[in-house]
This record gives sequence, structure tokens and C-alpha cells, in this order.
Amino acid sequence: MVTKSKSKESTGIDYGQMYEFRDVRYWIYKRRRSPSSPLGKCWHTRIKLKGEKDIRVSTGKETLRTAREQAQELILECLIKKKDGQAVTSRKFQLVSEEYLDDLENNPSTIKTKFNKESKIVRLFLNPFFGKMTADSINEKIIYEYKKWRKVYWKKHDTEYTYVRNGKTIKSNRNYLKNQIVKSSTLYKEDCVLRKILEHSRMAGDIPDTKVIKVKSDPVKDNRRPSISESEWKKVLKESNYRCSEDRLWKNKKKNSKKQDYIHEKTLKQRILLHDFINFMVGSGLRTSEGMDVKWSDITPNNITEEVDGKFKQVKSIKIFTAKKSKKRKCDPQPYVKEILDRIKKRQFQFAKKNKFKFTGKTEYVWSNEYGVQVKDFKKSFTKLLEACDLLYDEHNDKRAIGSLRHTYGTFRKNLGEVDNHELAIQMGTSPEMILKHYVHSDDYDRSTAVTRIKKSSKKK
Repeated sequence: MVTKSKSKESTGIDYGQMYEFRDVRYWIYKRRRSPSSPLGKCWHTRIKLKGEKDIRVSTGKETLRTAREQAQELILECLIKKKDGQAVTSRKFQLVSEEYLDDLENNPSTIKTKFNKESKIVRLFLNPFFGKMTADSINEKIIYEYKKWRKVYWKKHDTEYTYVRNGKTIKSNRNYLKNQIVKSSTLYKEDCVLRKILEHSRMAGDIPDTKVIKVKSDPVKDNRRPSISESEWKKVLKESNYRCSEDRLWKNKKKNSKKQDYIHEKTLKQRILLHDFINFMVGSGLRTSEGMDVKWSDITPNNITEEVDGKFKQVKSIKIFTAKKSKKRKCDPQPYVKEILDRIKKRQFQFAKKNKFKFTGKTEYVWSNEYGVQVKDFKKSFTKLLEACDLLYDEHNDKRAIGSLRHTYGTFRKNLGEVDNHELAIQMGTSPEMILKHYVHSDDYDRSTAVTRIKKSSKKK
């Protein structure tokens, strides 16, 4: 059906002849690059669907007949999408990504640290590059261009910025990133987030089910966190005990001694809490996020049977309930963990009385400061402790981090406890395959006794 010509609208574009197909009006017209330039070769179409924004796209056709056929095919696609409850036109990537993050944040099973990491990737890298593109326009070629852009991102962007912390303006400098090669593991994590957003776009109807978008990642080297050997752990504890000594307080300063040998009382309290935390982690095997979020109500008393020199005895211990990574479980830490927690609770009651805050020993977080405020993390303080021990890097030059404590637990349980992989996996909330792949380190695990064991017969030959 053909109707009268459509006059120029406020945009200044002549939309030409108006047609109608399946009760949908559409126009076929040619565009100029500028008011003085000639008309382009390809025909464009403007489609007006009821209740939707006008769709303006190029048909990619140079003849009027084929341009009309292309426009009618597009109208049919739009009508089918509308009938199926899908989005008629694809939204901008930025809108889809923000919707994805909103769903992720409101999901009760989402770990807060996971949300923070993914939102940082989206807002720092993905949105600046893909943000203004429609989700269905993204393809392998565009993703390839993104990867080139991402690898040189820090060379072309400002690495100095300021932020406010506790009312003070802090200046941060990340110049070291300019000459640092982006690790394949980092790119892989970012690719995972991009895949999730594209799949979210498909589920929301922004990308057709028939369109396949492959996000290829480079091979990632398995770079598990280095653990701490038994001898190194003793060195860490010795240094930590020294750093926690009350003799190092300023009030105990001796004449002719160095200033750097003494610390403030606040620093001492932080170091004492760190000392308790690292012992707790090596004795429990919890993930760092799990350990930081333990509340007093998550801890229940438990008695275990312990064998010493062939004799069995009942030992008071505890169970710790955790529900991170959508997996609820109770873990059995080493008995000495109970002593650590009893010491912390007693200390918190004293702090509550002194600093006048409410402490019941039930709903509060275990890892709280002397004012009852939850400690966010021990990453920096643990790094300084390792630096003081000259153990920040292992013999392979791999950097140790707070997560290395969980790996140390796994190795110690295999060495000292000879725990079965299946039982250890249940305790640590993972699988036997992951235990072998990530948590039992061949450099630290002493398997000599196991592989040289000989079963002797009681009969003499």
C-alpha cells in the first residue's frame, strides 16, 4: 500500500514516500552526509511501530524494490519479537550492563567482593568501549578491536587520581601500570564478565537467539597461589610475635634506642588482631572472604577425639558455619582455633567496657577493632609482615598474598594430618580435583613416606 509523500520533519530529513505493510507504516528514503552533499547510494528506512520508538536503519540496498523488501523483512522480525515479549530494538550496551550489575547486586547468593570486581571491570573497561553500541551490533571483529584497546589502556589513560578517605584527600599514583603487560589471567576474567553480559542481552531479547558471538580468550597459565612451608611459617609466627610485643610501645622506649623500633598502641592492637587472624586461617582453611565474615553466632562448641601416642582423648573444639559461594557447610578447624576465639571474645568484652559500645558475643563480627567496627581486610598488614620476614615472594618469584594462608592449611593437613583428598575437599568447600590442582603444593607436600612405604609380612621367609 502506497500513500502520499511525507513532508520534511523538524530533523530536516525528507523521508520520501510512505508505505504500509501488516498495518505498520514505513518510509524509504536516501540520506545526505551534509546539506550540500549529494544523496547516498543506499536506501534507508524509517519504521513506525505502535508503542515503540521509530526505527531508522540502512537497508543496504541500492534499488527501491529490494530496499522495500528488506524493510518488510525487518518489520516481520519486529512483529515476531513483539509477540514473543522481546525487545523490538536492541538497547545500548551500557544500559544492558547496568541492568546486569543491578541483578547481580540484588541476588542474595552474590558475594560482595565478586560484585565489586565485576562492576569495576564493567565501568572501567567494558562500558567506555562498548557503552554506546547496541548489544546486537557487537561481533568478533569489534571484540578483537576491544582487546587491542584494552592491552594499551593504561598507556593512554591517566594513572594519577585523588579520592577522599576519612575526610582526607588521598592522592594515588599508578604509573607502574603504564609499562606493565596485562596478564592473560586478567583478560580471561574480564572476558568472562563480557560473556555474562552478552548472554544477559540474549535473555533480555537484545540479541537474537540465532546470532552467535564468540569471546575467545588466550590460554591462561595455571598460576596458583604459593603456600608457606612449615619452616617459613615458623619464621612468620616468630616475626609476628615480635611485632606484637608490648615492649615495643612508645611508653616503654629506652634511651639510645631507635625510633623505628617502637609503635603506637593502636598499631599494636592491629598487629595482635592480625596475629590471631593468620593463625585462625591456617587452622581453619576457610576462604579469606569466609573468614572475614564469620560472626560469633556462626560458631558452635564441639568435642573431637584426638589420638596422641596411640591414646585417644576428648578435646574441646568448635564448628564454624559458613555460607559463601552459595554453599552452606560447617567446617571443623584445628582445636587451637577455639583458644584464639576465646581470647578475642574476652578482649572484645574489655574493649566494649572501655570504649562504651555494645558487645553481646553473638551477632557481631569476630574480626572487629577495639571500637566494635568490622575490619575490612588484613591484606596490607599481612603483606608488610611477609616483607619483614623476607617471604613476600617464594623461590619461583611468585607473590604471596592473604589467600596463601588457605593454601598453607591444605598443604599442612596433607603433610601433618595425612587427610584424605575427599575429606579435605568437604572441609574446604571445594572438590577433590581442585584440592590436587590448587591447594596441595608439590614443593611443600612431603610424599616421600607414602611412596616408600613397604608392607611387611609377619611371616619370616
